[in-house]
Amino acid sequence: MSDVYKSGRWVYSSKTDKIKFTSSIHIISLAVLFQYFIFKELPEIIYGILGFFIRDAFIWDFFDPEEVSYMIFNAMAIITTLVSCAATGAFIILCFQKFGPGTDSFFARDRVSYKFKLPSNTPVLLIAGVCIMEFSSFAYMFLNVFLDKFFGVSPVLPSDTYSYFPQTGAGAVLYFISLVVIPALAEEFVCRYVMLNALKKYGNTFAIIVSSVFFGFMHARASALIYATAMGLFLAYIAIRTKSVWFSVILHALVNCISFVFLYLSSLPFLYDESVDILYLMFSALIFFVCAVYLIVLILKKKHRYDKLAAPVNCVHIPAKHKLLFFFNAASIIFFVLTIFKSLEEYGFLGV
Repeated sequence: MSDVYKSGRWVYSSKTDKIKFTSSIHIISLAVLFQYFIFKELPEIIYGILGFFIRDAFIWDFFDPEEVSYMIFNAMAIITTLVSCAATGAFIILCFQKFGPGTDSFFARDRVSYKFKLPSNTPVLLIAGVCIMEFSSFAYMFLNVFLDKFFGVSPVLPSDTYSYFPQTGAGAVLYFISLVVIPALAEEFVCRYVMLNALKKYGNTFAIIVSSVFFGFMHARASALIYATAMGLFLAYIAIRTKSVWFSVILHALVNCISFVFLYLSSLPFLYDESVDILYLMFSALIFFVCAVYLIVLILKKKHRYDKLAAPVNCVHIPAKHKLLFFFNAASIIFFVLTIFKSLEEYGFLGV
């Protein structure tokens, strides 16, 4: 092995090691940039194709035109998510096999796999994950209050924002699949299976941080950046601890399912917006209360010790200054700039 063992840690030293690490940097960065453009360009193409093929279909005789349009929109979202995530994952795996450190990380003994395995305290961890999401959402709200108070800046909804909720069972099922099921399966495949396994060779902490930052920026919205990054850290940590992607899939689906439920409640004619806001606050308060009680119980039982993640098999230690290259290579910079511009649209800086 070309790595040199120093002070209990593997340190890369050979030219081959450095080339492999640099290639992994560019492969991951190019992959997320590639996915950004797929998400940007593919939806309109798919929406147009679907609309063309069913414009004379019998479906128009059974559903309201607005319902059909929204069903097409959700079908487009499903196809776009599946295609973009499958293409991104395949791009990373194939490039690692051809140009990078190889695919050994995907077959190592301690890899994150699709073997069904959940933590022993899964219910509590699910609640904790929802709590992180809710806390991050409130942090975003406070950020908006701060920006509005001191700088007079607040989010601006795009003129084409679509708040329609399906009015039929078929439409609701399709919307549920597009919002809850597909993102949980596809995004966890890319971020918690492909990215984590690709980067674990250079340390678990490094893999968790990089995959979580990219997961946050992949959402390309300021409103999602905070909670997506926070959730990414939590999901990646549990995935590495359990060596399974399934807890991440379940929690991801649960978080999206909560959004689905409150969107449905908002669509009910007998519930005012204020009523839905009160229900949401009550739900958030309950989640925070359960997490607080559980944390107190852990402290009283002295079971709050943090267990450090074990180093991956054949871990290669990379100096911190070299790890920063992951965020400052050309592809990463372009990706971050594009997503930041996209986020600025929320605040009306670039027009919406």
